[in-house]
Amino acid sequence: MPLTTYDDIFKCFMDNCRPDNFRIPQTNEGKYRMIKNGIMFFNNKMDGIVLETNDSTETVNSKMTNDELLILAYCMRYDYFQCELDDFISVYSMFQKEVGFKDYKDQLKGREGMLQRTEQRIIELITNIQDKSIM
Repeated sequence: MPLTTYDDIFKCFMDNCRPDNFRIPQTNEGKYRMIKNGIMFFNNKMDGIVLETNDSTETVNSKMTNDELLILAYCMRYDYFQCELDDFISVYSMFQKEVGFKDYKDQLKGREGMLQRTEQRIIELITNIQDKSIM
C-alpha cells in the first residue's frame, strides 16, 4: 500500500483550506515545515495515530484515510492562522496608534475568530470519525 505523500497532504490543504497564496511557502523547505507543524498538531489531537515524516521520500509513515488527510489539512490551517495572528500582533500591537491603524481590535477579533473556527472544525472532524467507528 503506497504511503501518503507530501504532495497529497499539501494538495488537500490547498484544496480545502483556501489560504492566502501570498503567504504560503514556495520552497520545499517551507512546505516541509508547514507539513511537520501540522503533523505535530495532528498527533496531539488524534488518539492512537502517530504520523512521522520522511523528507527524503517526501512521505509520512502510513497511508492516510481521506478523513485523516482532511483533519491534517485543517491542523495545517490552524498553524497557518496562528502564525498569521502572531505576526499581526507583533507588527501592529505596539504601533497601532503611531501608524493610524484604527481597526486593530476588530482585525484582532476577526483573526482570533478564524483561529477558533478552525479549531472547532478540527474537533468536529475528529468527532465525526469517532462517531463512524461507533456505528
